Amino acid sequence: MHKLKIEVTKFMFVGAANFVLTFVVFTVLLKMMGLHYLLSLTIAWVVGMFLSYTLNFTWVFKPEQQIQFRTRFAKFFFAGLLSLLLNMAALDYFVENMRIDSFYAQSGLIPFVVAFNFITAKFWSLRRNS
Repeated sequence: MHKLKIEVTKFMFVGAANFVLTFVVFTVLLKMMGLHYLLSLTIAWVVGMFLSYTLNFTWVFKPEQQIQFRTRFAKFFFAGLLSLLLNMAALDYFVENMRIDSFYAQSGLIPFVVAFNFITAKFWSLRRNS
């Protein structure tokens, strides 16, 4: 149980760093550059994917000594892509159907995205081999 608490805490720090980076990118693209909210989210996600994978691999889960981009990154990327698609669908629903501002809708979706990402990383893409 102690190891899980440490992993969750570290994951939250990585998530906070990733949140800051991706949210800044999302906000700049959306509010300053006037890009569509879904394109802004996609670009921000791609930027954050590399930061998140590297920190989660080397600091949080450490499934191996050397970082693996060929095998594990593909799983991490797929899980992240699924997370992104679910995030985009929910964001689009809140914006288009419920008329919630995209900035606030995305802010409210963050906790759900983080929980989904932790579960997929811990139990699938960055799980230690037995």
